[in-house]
Amino acid sequence: MLNTIQIKRMVGKLERFVEMLDPMLFEPVCTLPAVSFQTLEQFHSIPENVEWTPVEKGDIWGGESMYCWFKTEYVVPAELAGKELFLRPDAGGYEAMLFINGKPMGTYATKIVVTGHGNHYCNRIAASPKAGEKIDLALEYYAGHYVMGELPFQTRERSDFRFPFNKLEICTKNEEIADFFFDLQTILSLYSALDDKSYRKAELENVFVELHKVLFYSPENVSREEFMAAIRKGKEILAPAMAKTNGNTTVPYAGIIGHSHMDTAWLWHIAETIKKCARTYSNQMNLMEQYPEYKFVQSSSYHSEMIREHYPELFERIAKQVAAGRYEPNGGVWVECDCNVTSGESMIRQFLWGQRFTRQYFNYTSDCFWLPDTFGYSAAIPQIMKGCGVDYFLTTKIAWNDTNPFPYDSFYWKGIDGTKVFSHFNKTHIGTAPHELMPLFYDTTNNDSVRQKSVSKSKLVSYGYGDGGGGPQWDQIEITRRCKDLEGCPKYEYTTVSDFMRKLEKEVQQPAVYEGELYLELHRGTLTNQHEIK
Repeated sequence: MLNTIQIKRMVGKLERFVEMLDPMLFEPVCTLPAVSFQTLEQFHSIPENVEWTPVEKGDIWGGESMYCWFKTEYVVPAELAGKELFLRPDAGGYEAMLFINGKPMGTYATKIVVTGHGNHYCNRIAASPKAGEKIDLALEYYAGHYVMGELPFQTRERSDFRFPFNKLEICTKNEEIADFFFDLQTILSLYSALDDKSYRKAELENVFVELHKVLFYSPENVSREEFMAAIRKGKEILAPAMAKTNGNTTVPYAGIIGHSHMDTAWLWHIAETIKKCARTYSNQMNLMEQYPEYKFVQSSSYHSEMIREHYPELFERIAKQVAAGRYEPNGGVWVECDCNVTSGESMIRQFLWGQRFTRQYFNYTSDCFWLPDTFGYSAAIPQIMKGCGVDYFLTTKIAWNDTNPFPYDSFYWKGIDGTKVFSHFNKTHIGTAPHELMPLFYDTTNNDSVRQKSVSKSKLVSYGYGDGGGGPQWDQIEITRRCKDLEGCPKYEYTTVSDFMRKLEKEVQQPAVYEGELYLELHRGTLTNQHEIK
């Protein structure tokens, strides 16, 4: 029997083993020659009639707000016919959009750096290509902007916008390593979130002991065959732990949907917002092709209009996914709006323009007012919502209160005229691993948690990176798959925001009624500060 210190060391080794496996998920096939073109101009398709120049390893590109395009092609060899192929670039930059055969098909982003690479670092370019098939590839990289925070000196400004080009690499995925990687990552995450008195946690410690016996922590000291045989054995050891479900026990419910909160006007030009939207939403199309269960919510109609105007082919693909019920344009308004400075007429116009757009182009009527990021909520909102045919209100910002935690997370909000709307405080800016989600249901000190367990055991989790971060990562979807019904975890289920709210309203028991303004105890002075702008 191991003591506490020994167990901690063993778990630490397994966590570092996961980090070691990360670079092995994708295996390089070849590097591609490329040409490049730098510009400050806003192109929304691959530039034509410009001077492309060959780019070599070590070449420097960049400049503040600079875009650099890279272009290449790949002919599928016979030995890779029928295999999934991926493009993994190493070209620096802040964000990038991938074009496959002229169509926007994904994003690369370094908003979060994970084990030496960005949070979106490798994109699928072909699901099952034929031998001899030619794939045209282009990348539009963005060098970034100077301002990193809202106020002077709030955050250190970015001073260097130069990046070295290294390579564009075609890869295949090692499915055996990936499968074991995500199983082990899921179990380690669950272990870290479980109570120390949990029998499930003790059981997992025994699983870790067995893993510890078979895995090779120094792969360079064994043959590839031996290393892969150990991975397969590890998969077998994990299988019983991964197969255990919650059964009929009372467990929390996590409604899961992808999301990428997008500020229309913040630290960059509106023209760059258009590109951030295109990168993010094209990435959702790519993920939906790979994961049939995946769903995504986009809130602002204005962002859809940006895509319709500048990326019409992408807009058509989005419309098809809306019709399929997987891409939810459910926010109710033209753009996520301020609720302090604005007038009642202006807010009504937000709903008018937002609903008119989704009805005209998606045959869709929003039933939710999605407003995660604004600086307070007028008591007139429930009346305006109901008058505009919108039944449900969602936000996350009240959890940011710096003085008084808000007492409810699923409740009825009563406005100045007595109108009530059913409201829920969902969670954004989060991953889906158990150690990230479980505090939302069990940690009463967490302002984002379920506040009244007798009222509801459900929470809407809209996960993914915003503001150019590209939304959910493929590995987050892999983790979600494994947590669908895993003993010790909440029950994970993909849903739409609309379906979640209707289900939640039926299930809540004696929800509270909160009357009046929802005052945010954080961003104070927003009515008077920067008054020249407002």
